Amino acid sequence: MARRVQKPGQTKEQTRLIAQGIAKGIELYKRQQSAKARERDKARKRLEKARLMNAMDSGTEHGDVESDDFPPYAHPPATVLTVCGVLLLALAILHGVRLYTGWALVLGAWPVPLWISLLAAVLLSALAFWALLTAYHSR
Repeated sequence: MARRVQKPGQTKEQTRLIAQGIAKGIELYKRQQSAKARERDKARKRLEKARLMNAMDSGTEHGDVESDDFPPYAHPPATVLTVCGVLLLALAILHGVRLYTGWALVLGAWPVPLWISLLAAVLLSALAFWALLTAYHSR
């Protein structure tokens, strides 16, 4: 670059000094751009933190947060709670059917008594209700 702007009669020492000045200028420019990028990143993080704190202060639930706030691989909590609630309800129904029909259940050599299915059906139903209710309120 320094040779391109070299004037007739300019010494090699002057050309070398010009080349050093150009190199320092480029290095300074890169440092300034790097500092600006760091500042933009810090400002973005501060804004993100402020948005999160605002959402927490205003009582916003996770389900009220925009769907763009979730990474593409994550599911909103309401969806996860709905799926869990449906699975728990299916298990509760299976235990209820076992109670109604009197199916025998044997784990290893141990025959599982029917009262355990009654307890499981009640607990699983309560958990399913809780998960589905929470999913409904978080939408």
